[in-house]
Amino acid sequence: MNRGRTRPVAGKDEILSAARAIGEREGWDAVTIRSVAQKLGYTSPLLYEHFRDKQELLTRIALDAIALLEKELTAGLPADPVVACSAMAERYWTFVLKHKQLYRLMNGMDGAPIDKKAVGKSAEPLCTIIANAVRPLIGDKAAQAEARMLADELWALLHGMACLYLDRSAPFDSTKVREAVMRLIRGARKSEKTIDR
Repeated sequence: MNRGRTRPVAGKDEILSAARAIGEREGWDAVTIRSVAQKLGYTSPLLYEHFRDKQELLTRIALDAIALLEKELTAGLPADPVVACSAMAERYWTFVLKHKQLYRLMNGMDGAPIDKKAVGKSAEPLCTIIANAVRPLIGDKAAQAEARMLADELWALLHGMACLYLDRSAPFDSTKVREAVMRLIRGARKSEKTIDR
């Protein structure tokens, strides 16, 4: 008998975990405050104590996904910059394959209501990390702006290939990904040498 006993209120982590489970299984359209409350066995008003609406809930999941991608991309990278960049490209694809729905959400691929400005801002530190990783590949004289441009191009390449794969327009091929990344890096290095002359 539970008479007189207060049922504990769901915490943020529990709510996020339930919402993520629904989104990964059924797609992000299926995630609503009501569906998450039902999964947890609560009434919707209890969840509104933590999240204003679906957009805030999905944005938080997207922000957590970006933090996870950053952690997986940068953990224990090799010292050699070429090997490090190749490893980052492979880790990016591993993340895409392992977390397809999260990747779609954090990139706004299915029109889920997320705060794109907040999500974009949260990706800035990762962009800087990638720029710092590629900078040694384009020469000691490379400016931070040039390194950032190459980092953006690498990210665009990887994201474009991921989109083609996720939309079933192209099969997954890790060798093709790695070769495309290295061609882009070699092209940047060649440009740097031409500028030095």
